[in-house]
Amino acid sequence: MLVNKYNYMHKITPQMRKVVERVEEWKKTNPMRGEWTSPEGIEEYREWYKEERSWWNEGGPQMEKTEDIWIPGGPHGQVNVRLHYPVVQKGMPIIIFNHGGGYVCGDNDTHSRIMRILADKSGACVIGVNYKLAPEAGFPSQILENVAVTRYFHEHGAEYGLDGNDIALCGDSGGSVISLATMVYLRNEYNETDYISAALLYYAVPGINDGTSTRLWGNEFDELVFDKPVMAHNNYNKSFIREDQLTSPYYDVTMNNDLSWGIAPTFIAVGGADPLKDGCVCLYEMLYEHGHTVELHVYEGIMHAFLHYSRMLDMVYDSIQECVDFWERARYIRKNK
Repeated sequence: MLVNKYNYMHKITPQMRKVVERVEEWKKTNPMRGEWTSPEGIEEYREWYKEERSWWNEGGPQMEKTEDIWIPGGPHGQVNVRLHYPVVQKGMPIIIFNHGGGYVCGDNDTHSRIMRILADKSGACVIGVNYKLAPEAGFPSQILENVAVTRYFHEHGAEYGLDGNDIALCGDSGGSVISLATMVYLRNEYNETDYISAALLYYAVPGINDGTSTRLWGNEFDELVFDKPVMAHNNYNKSFIREDQLTSPYYDVTMNNDLSWGIAPTFIAVGGADPLKDGCVCLYEMLYEHGHTVELHVYEGIMHAFLHYSRMLDMVYDSIQECVDFWERARYIRKNK
């Protein structure tokens, strides 16, 4: 039931409201096809999602070079990645970006403008990971693919004009969980933490399955309506992870792993009107309590997935700039230890 939720249109910013109105108008003439929680309808939904995102990805910064390549080492063979070079020069820092989409949709096209803005503001080479989607590839495939990509560029970065010892992990929504889990996986399984400069996490889903934000926010617009108290038993995650995997240290990292050590400086950003806000606050408190370098930015009146809407939402540029400023401070501290 949605009757007890906030009337979000009364609580979001004027620009956010215009975004919602534009998307809803588009949906009237382009009704949703398929169903993102149904294996039978997922392909149609993915195509519909890409069509809806296409307008939002038009324009934005132009890269000096953009290159699609395949790298070896993933659990299913090669992994497709896209390299965004705002300039071409030797020794560029790396930001590896994992797109959101609930692990079932999205790719480097649906998140192109986000990555290009990030590359333009940071001066880093932003590498988008086209990890394989669920249900065709379930947990922990996406994490293992990202681990393979990260280790590959650590070892081979110089071949692409990049500094393999200066890698940040970034992502939005489900992609931010992949990034966080990748950092912990590298720490646990390979004892590799020294070359990770930062974790840059946008509206992460780190394990709060029920709470104030999930009860009061979430609606037809953002499609994050959790109608049961445990998200893992909803259709939201059924195609991604089996019940016997729920205790994996790389699924709910905040519950199943030790965050007291080996965590790179972490930037967390979330909208105040996002049902995932409680999880982001919880992650921040955990890392802060353990003495890690961490910042939390909550943007009041802003909904989930806001990074997509830079064509109409000015605060996206401000948020990415805050993210880049944090990343630069983290790199400075690391180099001067």
